[in-house]
Amino acid sequence: MSLTFLAPLFLAGFAAIAIPIIVHLTHRERRDAVPFPSLMFLRKVPFRTVKRQKIRHWLLFLMRVTAILMLVAAFARPLLDSAALGSATIGTAREVVILLDRSYSMAYGDRWDRATEAARTTVDALEPDDRATIVFFSDRAEAANLGSSDRIALNAILNDARPSSQRTQYGPALQLARDILVTSELPRRELVLITDFQRVGWEGQRDLRLPEGTVLRPIDLSESNPANVAVAGVLLNRTRSANRSQVAVSARIANTGVTPVSEAAVVLELDGQDVQERTVDLDATSSTTVNFDVVAVPDRLTRARVRVQDDALPHDDMFHFTVAPVQAVPVLVLHNPGARASELIYLRQALGIGFDPPFDVEMKSVTQMEVGDLDGRAMVVLDDASYPRGAAGRSLTQFVRDGGGLFVILGSRSGQAVWTPEVGDSMGSVGAPVDRSTGRGATVSILDYSHALFEPFSAPRSGDFSTPRFFRYRRYDPPAGATVLARYDDGAAALAEIRFDLGRVIVLTSGLANVWNDLPIHPVFLPFVHRTALHLATYRPVPPWYAAGQVVDLDAHPGIQPWGIPDRADEQRELIVEAPSGERFSMDPGDAERHLELREHGFYVARSLENSSVPPRIIAVNPDVAESDLTPLDPEELISAVEPPEGGGARAATLAASLTPDQKERRQGLWWYLLAGALLLLMGEAVLAGRLSRPARRKPTPGSRNADTA
Repeated sequence: MSLTFLAPLFLAGFAAIAIPIIVHLTHRERRDAVPFPSLMFLRKVPFRTVKRQKIRHWLLFLMRVTAILMLVAAFARPLLDSAALGSATIGTAREVVILLDRSYSMAYGDRWDRATEAARTTVDALEPDDRATIVFFSDRAEAANLGSSDRIALNAILNDARPSSQRTQYGPALQLARDILVTSELPRRELVLITDFQRVGWEGQRDLRLPEGTVLRPIDLSESNPANVAVAGVLLNRTRSANRSQVAVSARIANTGVTPVSEAAVVLELDGQDVQERTVDLDATSSTTVNFDVVAVPDRLTRARVRVQDDALPHDDMFHFTVAPVQAVPVLVLHNPGARASELIYLRQALGIGFDPPFDVEMKSVTQMEVGDLDGRAMVVLDDASYPRGAAGRSLTQFVRDGGGLFVILGSRSGQAVWTPEVGDSMGSVGAPVDRSTGRGATVSILDYSHALFEPFSAPRSGDFSTPRFFRYRRYDPPAGATVLARYDDGAAALAEIRFDLGRVIVLTSGLANVWNDLPIHPVFLPFVHRTALHLATYRPVPPWYAAGQVVDLDAHPGIQPWGIPDRADEQRELIVEAPSGERFSMDPGDAERHLELREHGFYVARSLENSSVPPRIIAVNPDVAESDLTPLDPEELISAVEPPEGGGARAATLAASLTPDQKERRQGLWWYLLAGALLLLMGEAVLAGRLSRPARRKPTPGSRNADTA
């Protein structure tokens, strides 16, 4: 804020203050002189003195000097140059909202330092009656304080702030700012937007108009030609050879700047050790794929990173991910003792083709099953066979109750008495075969695409279940509480799911030997078998990475073994979570769902506090690659979209910057206040001077005419 004068030549009028000084320092003869007869014939000699005169009426002197100063200043046309006063009334309180962008693009170069400095400048300019709210925003907006004029507290908030790992979204920030300004009772409203105006964060919202009279002051921190190289993502090809897990990593490297890059180093890192390095050349605004050689990984969850050489934006110079060992899903297939090899070939081949993950299949007759055969299994297939009897049957029942999966395929050999008495009521009733061999056979007409098993088939051209023909199938009545996932065209159940305590049972009413139906020769057969096996095995692959801002349910997130009977006791243990920044916190086992919001990029590690033998959950997090595009948005595009309905308030700051000093001075009108003040002072000076110039009344002496007589 500074004071300037549009007509500075009038300041020469300040010399007029010499007039009251001369008047007050010049000696005057007394007007009430007493005549003396004896001196009436003497020549009158002017009185002179060399003694310095003194000012006797200080109040009158100060009033005259101040009036002259105010008159001269008024004619010089003063201008108080301040952006906040461009179109507002002088001396009124403001509601100020400081929107500070903390998305990870603000970590580019010195943007964050310049952003916090601009915010501090705004805070330091607050008047005692002003209130300010600091709002940090990225993909969401959060108010760091309630409206306050405490500069120390506001600056402390700025000192503790850091850029986040999230991308830019202007909509939530502007919405929160509008809510704060609308509810304010202060006469003036001001919004300070401090950002790099990244284009990817603006979706052109037109319903975010600021309140009437709001002044929007944008502070643009973008550069004209930013340079940035980022690791945009990785692709993992996991295999297993000679009982060792291997992985081939391909990384996508992007140059989002307008300057070509030569011989940029790209490094693959496993468990903190550099294992391979490549160099790459990139044209402006281009990308390429870097392929690394196959490397062996331990039989545990391994931390890995692909990084490029450091540049001005460090957040996207490194891509974090985890590599899980390749582990086959253990499946036990129990078939009918009388089954021929040709009847088992389709199911065997379908499970043998699986590679991500592979299936470890053991096939044996149901009559040869032993209790120990279920150890380490993820699921069991009962292929056209009756339920096992005795101890084997009881162990299979307990296996399912504890969380295992059972796939029951009903065919010509399973019979109506497929269940044992112990499980019969829980599994439903199986009837005689239905013959639809005449004509074209039955088709599946109803599928529950909302179910996890069929969800991958819901997209167009992802599999057609209406083409297979079913010539025979068993009539099946599911138990109460079961879910029918598919029905034939006559309404009969084709596929049903039964929840059996912690486990699941899926019943298919037609065999897979390419006799009762032609499903095995259709393209949907292979993915259907794989999806059913993974669903029943509760297969939960370890995601290689997550995006910053996602939420993870730690109780559902797998450890090193992504299938099998869940460890329910582990959900009752307290977890200690360490964030990438090193911050540690615990998650109460009493919570129904332990959800972890991933707000930082790097590796989160969750460990059981009570059982150190439980493998830790390692979660890799990366920022959204879209934020790596630093292309700026024209601030005018955003300002024009959020300006108040009358069109002037939100653009007042921009308009004030374009006004001439003469226009600004006319808007303020300080000269009028100075003239009014000078007029009042001159009126008061006239009254005071009249009183001081009156002759003092002399007291009457005894014997005079005016003396009172006794």
